[in-house]
Amino acid sequence: MPPPPPHAAAVSAPLDFLRIFAGLLRAEGIPFAITSGMACVHYGLQQTTKDSDWIIPADALPRLVALLERKEGELPPWRVSYRQIFGAPLDAEYMAHGWTSHLSVWDHASSVEHKVDLFSKPPRVRPEEMQTDEEGWAVGHVVAQMKKTDRDKDWPIVNGLGQRLTERGNPLGLLHLTDIPALRLAWQAVRPEAREALAGRRPLLRHLARTPAAGDAELELLLLLERRIWERVNEARHSRYTRAWREFYRRWSKSADFAWPTPEEFWRQQRKLSRAVREHGLPADPLGDVPRESLVAEAVARLTAMRFDAEEVKSLLPPVADLLP
Repeated sequence: MPPPPPHAAAVSAPLDFLRIFAGLLRAEGIPFAITSGMACVHYGLQQTTKDSDWIIPADALPRLVALLERKEGELPPWRVSYRQIFGAPLDAEYMAHGWTSHLSVWDHASSVEHKVDLFSKPPRVRPEEMQTDEEGWAVGHVVAQMKKTDRDKDWPIVNGLGQRLTERGNPLGLLHLTDIPALRLAWQAVRPEAREALAGRRPLLRHLARTPAAGDAELELLLLLERRIWERVNEARHSRYTRAWREFYRRWSKSADFAWPTPEEFWRQQRKLSRAVREHGLPADPLGDVPRESLVAEAVARLTAMRFDAEEVKSLLPPVADLLP
């Protein structure tokens, strides 16, 4: 057998841990979906990643916390720690409202650091569409929705997932394609009775039905504006979490016993962070008093301030249920 390529060790460790962790979750009866970077590797759209992202229902979090605490007490012991990056404790009260929790895990003495990010309410994913395959991978549509961020590197992934979906005959691929020739072909292939429902979720598709057909130059501009809508809405949503965390962290850091993260066992960290978020006022739901329509209107206002045409922006707006479910 030939020797492994030089990068094999860097690739295998995260994948091995992913399989181990997934197996433990299954054994405990904890539902999960693997998403983001590892899912992109699984779908052939990314070569490597060191992090793993997991969607775990809020009501299953007590079982997850118990599992992590138990693994620290077994031999060989795991080391589990919260990371310093902003995020909530693994408490249903917080995670059910869109917070993310960030852990580091070392599963044996010589282990690399495994960065584990956890969601209970993933952004831009309708609850009724939260599905996995039989191995626990989030379906392509879910991953694509989560990737509609304000990061440039995510948008080729969105298009790639759209292509994978259309290749398998899934019309939801039309919600994600940004390659114009592929978009036109997919639109022509979908059943006429399905087009209106898809265009209801992605109004840009109506431009494909125009007579005469919209030219590629026009579609490029519309695709750019549509992307800007997703980006600005995500910024409006995410900024409320980051601002809430910073204000909480500033208050917490002034307390006499402040230290974070600590080298303590995970159960002590869990207790400490859960107490701190309540004592120092981290809101469980940073969007709770903000109508979703107001956040979308905020994003539209930012775009029109950049001299995008207000009516054209509104003509491309996806439903609030997709932008901010």
